[in-house]
Amino acid sequence: MEGIERIKDHIIRQADDEVEVLVSETQRFVAKEVGDAERQVRLILEEATLRADMDAKELVRRGEGLAEAERRKQGLVLKQQRVDQVIDRALDLLLNEPPEERMARYASWVNGLGLESGVITLSATDLSEIGEKLLELLPPDRFSINPVPGEFSGGIVVEHGRVRDNLSYELIVRDHRAELARLVLSHLEEVMPEEL
Repeated sequence: MEGIERIKDHIIRQADDEVEVLVSETQRFVAKEVGDAERQVRLILEEATLRADMDAKELVRRGEGLAEAERRKQGLVLKQQRVDQVIDRALDLLLNEPPEERMARYASWVNGLGLESGVITLSATDLSEIGEKLLELLPPDRFSINPVPGEFSGGIVVEHGRVRDNLSYELIVRDHRAELARLVLSHLEEVMPEEL
C-alpha cells in the first residue's frame, strides 16, 4: 500500500537524521563495554597465572568467550534500542507534521483503498486539527468523520459496510515492526558499520 511505503521511506529518512546522535552514543557505549570486557579479561588472566599452565589456558579461553558473548549481547540490546528510538522518532515526526501533509496522506490512503463511501475515524489530535477539512480532499458527500476520536495517536480507521480498515500508525508499525527493524538496522549499518 502506498501509505505503508511512505511510512517506510519516512522512517529511513529519519534514520539519516538520527545517525549523528546515534554514532556518538554508540561510540561511548562501545568504549565502555570494551573497557569493561578488557578489565574482566585482565582479572581472569591474573587468576589464571596463579594456576597450572593448563588451567590458565582454559580460564583465559573461557574468560574471553564470556566477554565476547556479553559484548555481543550488549550490542544486540543497543541495536534494538536504536531501532526503537528511530521508529519512535519517525512516528513522532509523522504525528507532528503540518495538518496539510497529514490530510493529504490520509486522503491518499482512502483513495488508495478505492472506496466509494465510509466513516473515517481520526485520533483526538487529528480530529481537532483536520477533522472535517479532510472531507474536502475526498469525493463530496461520500465520506463522513466520526465525531468520537479513535484511541490511537495517528493514522485513520475507515469503516465501510461491514469492513473496518485500520490504518492507524500503531497497527501499521506493530504489523510491520520486524520489517521496519530490518530496514532501520540495514540503513544504520550502511551509515555507521563499525559502531554497530
